[in-house]
Amino acid sequence: MRIHRIFSLILLSLIACTLRASSSTLPELAQLKGVKRILVLGDSITYGGGYVDVLDEFLARHYPEKRYEVINLGLPSETVSGLSEAGHAGGAFPRPCLAERLDRALKMIKPDLVIACYGMNDGIYYPFAEDRFKAYQKGMTDLRTKVIAAHAKFWVMTPPPFDPKPIMAQTSPAGIADYPSGKPFVGYDGVLGKYSDWLISERAHGWNVIDLHGPLNAYVAEMRGKSADFTLSPDGVHQNETGHRLMAKELLNAWGAEKLALPQPVPLDTESTRSARAFSKFVHERQQIMKDAWLTKVGHKRPGMAKGLPIAEAISKAADLSKEIYALAPGLPPLFPGKRSDYHGFDRFDSELDGCKTIVVVPQQTAPTRPWIWRAEFFDHRPELDLDLLKRGFHLVYIEVGNTFGAPSAMKHWDAFYTYLTKMGLSPKLTLEGLSRGGLYIYNWAAANPTKVSVIYGDNPVLDFKSWPGGKGVGPGSPSDWKKLQDDYGFKSEGEALAYTKNPIDNLKALAKARVPIIHLCGDADEVVPYSENTVILQKRYQRMGGEIKVIVKPGFKHHPHGLDDPTPIVEFILRHTVGVGG
Repeated sequence: MRIHRIFSLILLSLIACTLRASSSTLPELAQLKGVKRILVLGDSITYGGGYVDVLDEFLARHYPEKRYEVINLGLPSETVSGLSEAGHAGGAFPRPCLAERLDRALKMIKPDLVIACYGMNDGIYYPFAEDRFKAYQKGMTDLRTKVIAAHAKFWVMTPPPFDPKPIMAQTSPAGIADYPSGKPFVGYDGVLGKYSDWLISERAHGWNVIDLHGPLNAYVAEMRGKSADFTLSPDGVHQNETGHRLMAKELLNAWGAEKLALPQPVPLDTESTRSARAFSKFVHERQQIMKDAWLTKVGHKRPGMAKGLPIAEAISKAADLSKEIYALAPGLPPLFPGKRSDYHGFDRFDSELDGCKTIVVVPQQTAPTRPWIWRAEFFDHRPELDLDLLKRGFHLVYIEVGNTFGAPSAMKHWDAFYTYLTKMGLSPKLTLEGLSRGGLYIYNWAAANPTKVSVIYGDNPVLDFKSWPGGKGVGPGSPSDWKKLQDDYGFKSEGEALAYTKNPIDNLKALAKARVPIIHLCGDADEVVPYSENTVILQKRYQRMGGEIKVIVKPGFKHHPHGLDDPTPIVEFILRHTVGVGG
């Protein structure tokens, strides 16, 4: 399976082709300021294209207006050390050295930034030796010097690991004189470890170094705790799809992209995944065309390489593919990390943030302004409203902060989740949804962040904790929850809790000033969260402040059931007040 299909397994969609790719979905990466053309140098791992394709996809989907050029000039068998083992490639040719083509590449391509990944071939699969190590050091140092002299930024990646386990029968032990081609030293990863350590040490001298060797080895060790035969490199050298995804992850994280994790691929045969595959396919095809064209144009000493198109013809074909790529880009939803599963026909991603479990559900077709609804509690209980909005292009999110009643500690986690989601490209304004005790969460967060809220929706919401769980009115309350609430809020006594002045019914001024529209659905016979002690009071106070509030009353209904079988009235209210969808 080709690496370009990795992202196609993430649920994406195509919205109207008339939408322009006019703005980024993530903050600009500081390391790419002033960068247009990125040159990637390396051996067969780079030529394979995996991590380069992932990088190109990431930049095209999140920064479509930048039109970055990512040029892969990896060459199989290549080194920077100039060394070659006896009988390489069956004696057909010695390993090529980057120095032979570097000057031409820099002159012809004129990159703004260069990424280099060398080392796997440079120790020629022998045990560690000082002379080979010095040759590698000189080759890398010369490369950096020439890139900087060409007025380009330089980033180097440590070599990915060598894994002897899947090819143990083909390896050679320590203590022998020669290690012919195809019979690598069994402990060769230790050599790569020394090369990596040296590169990392050069950070102290101003080098931009991204460590691949350590994180990939750590990942393999973790996975082998679950499956003894796990590997990222079935032939010991070349990374598989997951390995390339990890390489790209380390690169992008080093550049300041939001921390990325590995999604769990679940192939789905839907219209949206066909669009995803189309996007990835176009990027991969563009990469393949330009890679072979530039390798042919620049020239090299490696036999057996495919002859590329003339540069002018390749650029023309790449331009046609770019039109397809950037037509798709505006409608692609963010790529969320975590375990992937199905949620009523939508992709659900379970992950963790700020020490809390999180859920993000992705629509099959994202609305242009990337709207979203945040469910405070009781995820998936009576999901009719959530499913309707998902179908209309909303994302659905949830963070599990424990049964903490909207306490300050919970709000800190909510702040972190909001920051993360907006960095990932969701709209800065959202709809808040609170069922029952979820009302405390949504109103407390909205009162502190009124300009970030498009709509508040409450379903039999708790709006005064004296009513529930305190039970100080007509309802029975919940003694155990009342005690826990006092602990969560840090109250020293019940009297302090009863004197609290920031219950939702008492804390509406900022919401009214920001003109936040509110809609509630309530049973007027609610025996748990009495309607008269919660929504009735809030409605009167908010209206006196000039705020807009609509209450849908279910005559004779108690606390349960929540929701409406047909949520259309609530959906229409939310759409009317959501910019770019209906408002």
